[in-house]
Amino acid sequence: MSNPSPQEIRALADAGGVLVLRVVPGAKVERAAIANGGLKLWTRTAPEDGKATKAVLAQLAGLLGIPVREVELVSGATSRDKRVRIADAA
Repeated sequence: MSNPSPQEIRALADAGGVLVLRVVPGAKVERAAIANGGLKLWTRTAPEDGKATKAVLAQLAGLLGIPVREVELVSGATSRDKRVRIADAA
């Protein structure tokens, strides 16, 4: 199963560049898929002390081909459901 393209991911963002994510921490394989109108990301990183959130932001930036500094967590720091703003998506 291949990851969604940067264009497919950007199409999920709202007018303000905010994207809804569902995170699955502690996965065996890191991957991404579009599900339920948002992006679902699997990360191998365990959900402790914000490490999984940091890993997911880096993973998303990599999928989009942009620097991590252009991906900002809006809400959901300790939740599996997160909202992130993509700097150049708006």
